[in-house]
Amino acid sequence: MRLRWSPTSPFVRKVMVLIKEKGIEHLIEKEKSNPLSREDRAATPNPLGKIPCLVTDDGMAIYDSPVIVEYLDATCDGPKLLPATGPERWTALRRAALADGMMDASVACFVESIRKPERQSAGWMAHNKANVFKAIASLEGEVAAFGKEPDVGQIGIAVAISFAEDTFPDEDWRSASPALAKWFDGFSARPSMTETRLIPANEFK
Repeated sequence: MRLRWSPTSPFVRKVMVLIKEKGIEHLIEKEKSNPLSREDRAATPNPLGKIPCLVTDDGMAIYDSPVIVEYLDATCDGPKLLPATGPERWTALRRAALADGMMDASVACFVESIRKPERQSAGWMAHNKANVFKAIASLEGEVAAFGKEPDVGQIGIAVAISFAEDTFPDEDWRSASPALAKWFDGFSARPSMTETRLIPANEFK
């Protein structure tokens, strides 16, 4: 399988963390793709030009990250990271959706920040930033219910918080969410996280 991949994208990182947690790296060929490049956007099998995009061994293109995660978990060996049925499944998917929303909002702020100052919308940035930290605050109330083993929800949340820290380095969310901060620091020490750290977009070549 081929994965259209960039070390700058939190959505790609989420997929890579799952791949490492399942121990299936040997099945995946990483293919660099720069989403800021018009040529790369045109080359991806995803008609929206977005990454990640997975191309299976039989040539099927799968996108985007929630579908890739579910496909890999369902079809590959290794620990199951998305419960098959029951409340656990819906809880994991809900948390994964919250994490995706956090990443969407953080990306929106990053994109706005690189526009020319006179074209930036302070209100749009404030709106998206507030959504990120409202989500983090909500997780403080449920972190005690996180399972001991990782699932797609926890993977997404860890990647989303890490990206929020990169995007808003001056924001202190830890003081108001000490239990979540403790969980995040522990999860971030997993090899799947330490081996998939993102690089700034302007350093990607």
